[in-house]
Amino acid sequence: MKPVTIKYRPIVFIPAYRTVSGSFPQNWGEVSAKQLIAIACVYKNRISDLAFLKSMSGLPMRVLKRTDDYERFKLMEQLEFISDRRAFHEFIIQEIRLSKVIRPAREYGMRGPLLHAPEPKLKGVTFGQFIFADTYFSNYLESNDENDLNKFIAALYLRIDEKFDESLIQKRHSAVGKIDRTTREAIVINYQLIHEWLSLAYPLIFQRRNEIQAESHPELISGSDKKTTRDSSVWIKVFQNFVGDDILHDDVWASKPVNTIFAYMTRKYKESARSKN
Repeated sequence: MKPVTIKYRPIVFIPAYRTVSGSFPQNWGEVSAKQLIAIACVYKNRISDLAFLKSMSGLPMRVLKRTDDYERFKLMEQLEFISDRRAFHEFIIQEIRLSKVIRPAREYGMRGPLLHAPEPKLKGVTFGQFIFADTYFSNYLESNDENDLNKFIAALYLRIDEKFDESLIQKRHSAVGKIDRTTREAIVINYQLIHEWLSLAYPLIFQRRNEIQAESHPELISGSDKKTTRDSSVWIKVFQNFVGDDILHDDVWASKPVNTIFAYMTRKYKESARSKN
């Protein structure tokens, strides 16, 4: 965190000063869940500069209102990292609370289940869970459809020690849709950072994934305005391309940790490359 201090006069015509202190995060690892939501708001122009600076620094609004345009610009400079979206491997919003879908439960204020984000570096996420989450994530970026957004989050967030099952997506996506839209969009931003981390950790796999996606949907490259729905078979094709096994109906592969699968795929690719030389 980078400390910041503002010196100001409580009463303009009296030469007496006070100081207030705050601090700005300098990387994604220092951003809190509330600050990530504020960042999602600023991406969508849903928050004023002053409210954003207050959320990111902890400085009082009454003091920030005293700053001029140049001073606010210099404060904003402390947050340059939010524009580059560099790789990050953790979920910042660690948990979400679903509301009960049944009407009587809502009327009596009963709360739904508390769902938790995957551990850092997607530890504990199965290959099958990743395929569903990543597919809905890609679909949402293409379609901006809330159904894709809700299913993406429903595929990622689970109860403690709960095993992923496709039926959970259908069961929970409506309740996920009742969560504030900006909070859901903040989770998308976070996953983009994790996606960047995965691309760096497993470059061969994600390069091939992009190639197969382009081969399956050339309009994504040609610049066509036609909406394209990505399908989960892309990741299955990537696996088959690297390993050669048929996993379309193989629950064994789907239940293995995604990092184990990616490491295995990378090893198989390197073995294949050496055998050709």
